Amino acid sequence: MPGDIGRELAELLHPVAPEKFLTEYWEKQALHIRGTPEKFAGLFDQERFDRAILHANYDKRAPSSFGIRAFWRNRHGLYAAIEIGPHQVREAFASRTTICVNDISAGDEGLARFAAHIKRQLNLATPIHFSCYLSPEGEGLDTHYDARHATIIQISGRKLWRYSRLPAMHYPARNAIVEQDGRVRYADNKPVKDVPTPDESQFEEVMMEPGDVLYLPPGCWHNAKASGEPSLALTMSCSTSGFMSILVPELERVLQQKVEWRALVPASLTALAPEAGVPAEARRFISARLTELQELLGKLASDETEIERLWRRASGASPVLAVAGQPPTSPLKPEDVLVRTEPYPLAYGTRPGPGGVAAVYVYGNSTELAFSGEALPLVKGLATRERFKVADVEAWAGLGLERSLEVLKALMSRGLLRRETEPATPPRTESAAEHL
Repeated sequence: MPGDIGRELAELLHPVAPEKFLTEYWEKQALHIRGTPEKFAGLFDQERFDRAILHANYDKRAPSSFGIRAFWRNRHGLYAAIEIGPHQVREAFASRTTICVNDISAGDEGLARFAAHIKRQLNLATPIHFSCYLSPEGEGLDTHYDARHATIIQISGRKLWRYSRLPAMHYPARNAIVEQDGRVRYADNKPVKDVPTPDESQFEEVMMEPGDVLYLPPGCWHNAKASGEPSLALTMSCSTSGFMSILVPELERVLQQKVEWRALVPASLTALAPEAGVPAEARRFISARLTELQELLGKLASDETEIERLWRRASGASPVLAVAGQPPTSPLKPEDVLVRTEPYPLAYGTRPGPGGVAAVYVYGNSTELAFSGEALPLVKGLATRERFKVADVEAWAGLGLERSLEVLKALMSRGLLRRETEPATPPRTESAAEHL
């Protein structure tokens, strides 16, 4: 590893088939996959760790999720964490603390791209990122569960993992730990209701060695300790912000175009008694906005095209894989060969209209383009071809040459197509949508 682009998920899970993983384990139960030391050769190592924490720490574009924490036992015998800088990692590790680097993929392009490919291959609508754990011999973390999917990849050393096969709670709201007296609490010390103390005698136990993979759904109890030598492991996690992370941006995109939704709730100088209600003008304003929101949600729920667009925009968004598109630098010629820029099938959807198709939506390279319905035969043809000659397009596109060229230029400008003779352009920083 890394192997063939587009097969990252299959290679990660081998010999378990992705279909089996999704139907039997994803969200349901833990899975340990025994590997070999060569399985993840080239994916990550100690040298990459050192470079990544320096790069992400001093990169102003690094996400706020990046951070380095050292875990040590406090005077109560519990693990506590403190934020540290890259220059403090070596000293902290020497003092027998576990080092956790959250979102280390922000400092390692290879990890970031690997995670983005896994997201695409699972058609996930939320991002995936890597964290990293460096533990001295005999150290790790005590029993807790995480409110996220976690896939652990053992890079070097050995680590003894003990975990519950089934989640204690389906999609918990927050991480939780077990105190020494057996009480279950959140990280902010508030007690966790309706979650009993786990019976650790029933935990599964496995010694993770280089090349091994362990998948834990959200809510699975676990603890881990490095065994015999220091341990370096990656944890690939999926954000569990849920459907709100998809819906809210869509609502903002639509509603913020309306002045009423950009306006403030009406101000008032009325001195209200404690028992007084909302001022009439404010009440009317809030009620009107909620009514509009209800109507919009109803329209979205009943519109199959909008449901598909919402899902495809979210599941196809992988900005780290996106390339910067550009219009052709010279007119397209019949002998020009165009190629798709992604290893994934070109996705598209349609909006029905009177007597046929009113619009075609094309997805790829973390973007969405909309064309008139007449472009459907051309888009269908592109979906089945990874490369083609411009001269051949008119025969299967069903459009005139001039209109076909307009569609091809639009796809090139958004980075979905490029001339075969031209090198791939560098990644772009954000996704965008374009309507034709």
